[in-house]
Amino acid sequence: MAEATTHTASSPKADHHDHGTKRYFIVWAILLLCTGLTVWTGYKDLGSWNLPLALTIATLKATLVVLFFMHMTEAAGTNRIVFVTSFVFLLVMIFGVFGDLWTRSQMSLPSHVPSTEGPEIQVPEGAAPPAHHE
Repeated sequence: MAEATTHTASSPKADHHDHGTKRYFIVWAILLLCTGLTVWTGYKDLGSWNLPLALTIATLKATLVVLFFMHMTEAAGTNRIVFVTSFVFLLVMIFGVFGDLWTRSQMSLPSHVPSTEGPEIQVPEGAAPPAHHE
């Protein structure tokens, strides 16, 4: 018969970390502040700074959620390895897609629409249209 072992809070093998609610309220307040900053900057025209600023704020918010609410700061080594591996895989996929788009010729990009008014179908002014040969 297997014996069940229980760990108490004073046991050195206990993996339980007692966090006060103060830590979570501080992180929550920072997340609310960042969300307000995101909304406020969304109405501003910052030129080329719009995208980098939005990505920086989003990265900060995601980092706070992962570290504190997902408890990655005190996660076991295996959980950290899985998280880092999935993050590296995400970066490989993103750079693979954008690397493909950055190295394509302009004509093959999805946003490029060929013109229907090329020089081969324009008739010079005053000239008769070409005759059809049958």
